[in-house]
Amino acid sequence: MAIHLHTKEPPSGRPITAQQLYSACWRGELPAEILSTADRERLLYDLWLQHWTDVEIATHTRMTTYTTARIRTRLGLDARPALKEAAA
Repeated sequence: MAIHLHTKEPPSGRPITAQQLYSACWRGELPAEILSTADRERLLYDLWLQHWTDVEIATHTRMTTYTTARIRTRLGLDARPALKEAAA
């Protein structure tokens, strides 16, 4: 499977590393499905540590909320409640 990163820099001809793919997914530039299972779990955990909700993680990583919740549950993490907006 070929993966093409759309960056401002021309391709160097070097293979893309797993860390570069992870970083691109962390920034929301690529869908998390291109990552290995372990890296996808690490990405979810890192975003969860930033107090992101399942919906925020799913949107950012382009996963479904079902998949996000399933991975979070497998990692033994609690769901983050959505913050209520301040009353005007």
